[in-house]
Amino acid sequence: MFNKNKPVLVIDIGSRLTITQVWANGHIKVDALKVVDFDSGKNFDETFVASIQNFIKENNVKHKKAIVRPTLSSLFIKHLQLPAVPDKELAEAIKWQVKEDVPYNLLQSVFEYSVIKRISKEDGAKLVDVICVCAKEEEVKRWVLLTKQAGLACLAVGLLPFSYEKLKQRYINDAKDKISCILHIDNDSCYIFIYRENKLDFYRELPVSINKLRESLRGVLVSDLGKIELSPGEIEDILFRVGIPDDNFVYNNKFNATQILGMLRPVLERLAMEVKRSFIYYHSQFQTGEVSNILLTGEIMAIPKIETFLSKELSLDVKRLAIDDKIEIDSSITSKLLPKFIHCLGLALDYSQGISLLPQQFRTEKIESVEKVSIRWVAFIVFLLFSLSLLLARISIKSYERDLDNKKIYLNIISELKETKSKVDEFNGFIGELKSSEYPLAAMLKKLSNITTPELFIVDFSVDLSSRAGSMKGFVKSGGDNPSTLLAKLVNEMKGSIYFNEASILSVQRVNRNDAEVTEFDISFRLS
Repeated sequence: MFNKNKPVLVIDIGSRLTITQVWANGHIKVDALKVVDFDSGKNFDETFVASIQNFIKENNVKHKKAIVRPTLSSLFIKHLQLPAVPDKELAEAIKWQVKEDVPYNLLQSVFEYSVIKRISKEDGAKLVDVICVCAKEEEVKRWVLLTKQAGLACLAVGLLPFSYEKLKQRYINDAKDKISCILHIDNDSCYIFIYRENKLDFYRELPVSINKLRESLRGVLVSDLGKIELSPGEIEDILFRVGIPDDNFVYNNKFNATQILGMLRPVLERLAMEVKRSFIYYHSQFQTGEVSNILLTGEIMAIPKIETFLSKELSLDVKRLAIDDKIEIDSSITSKLLPKFIHCLGLALDYSQGISLLPQQFRTEKIESVEKVSIRWVAFIVFLLFSLSLLLARISIKSYERDLDNKKIYLNIISELKETKSKVDEFNGFIGELKSSEYPLAAMLKKLSNITTPELFIVDFSVDLSSRAGSMKGFVKSGGDNPSTLLAKLVNEMKGSIYFNEASILSVQRVNRNDAEVTEFDISFRLS
């Protein structure tokens, strides 16, 4: 599915909106990145759509491929170990196991799972380890529809832990028996992910964030200068320029290192305690080895020496996740910006495989043989075949009439006629396959040609006969009826025919094509 010549937009929705254009075939390249702060005084949905459209315009984005990573309040992730069952029954077995834990109806959710490994015990018992993922369909659908409203096609709804899983598998590749951890901390969230054999084994959200560190610095301190408070600007300066202060550090002749660290310590110690609790629970639950190291990611990467503090508190090797030397970054992107959003790159890796919470109605499944048909190409090929057959037949007849008395030439004419008949039979066989197929494709194409007005030009037409879903794109030339009226008429006539169950306009957009103003459109449909 991933076209080697085209990138994909990764849209990450958290406390801020991050839009990244990533080329992820083989060598990863990032050539555009934008971070948008949400204004509480503005309509969130309008800001989301406008920000994406501005990004597309500013970076001259020609494609419409997008991967979305929303923050989902209903997200549920759990590691399960079940008795082995046939693959076709595994999904139902998982749902039955977790239905009491999920606080909503699974029938109204998007549900996915991934097999971690299959286990065969000495007594012959067989087990399967799986990661189960689900979220409310309504919540996921909202982000997909907003992305479509911005003019993009949402190809996958990715999740943070599986983004890091792909990055680890490609760039870190831990030893088979190694258990590692990723600690992702942003402005208003904190997640811990544990990986075994480079696959997600454990997930938990922790009650810590960068905003809580900010709040801890808003307290009042009593010093030789009296009661002192830090201004918002000083708080940002301490967090992102100073970080964890050295013992002899003094800030602006106001605060020393002990005072600053004393304000930060309750939040940092809470973070260390929650990480330790997560390790203890994980070890007791799954009877595994110890976690060997922690990779720090997210916007916490902007705080200096945070990894040094956590290493001491946890008595564990804590490092920043750094793969900058393994990817190509456009010179227009600030070098300090991308590491905080490195998970966006993992979302673009092999997005058509693995866990995706894209609802079924929007899903483009990867099928080994998907029949893509272009109306103009079909008409052109059929015309050529008919013309060639007619031309050969005429030549053969004329040669037969002219050289009828010549036995040698007569035999040659017979040979040519046999060759022509073979080609005609081959063509008739092709037509017969169309007629004998499950769906009357030829009749449908003819009907579509009849209801298409001269002002409408279809440049791309595709249909998946297995799912009976399809789409067509094209443009309407200026002049005559209003383009929207023509498109509405086409959709109504499609729905009124016996060949289509559904038809709807996905997008309409006025553009300049060859110095002429036209209206481009995108229509989806389902075959009867």
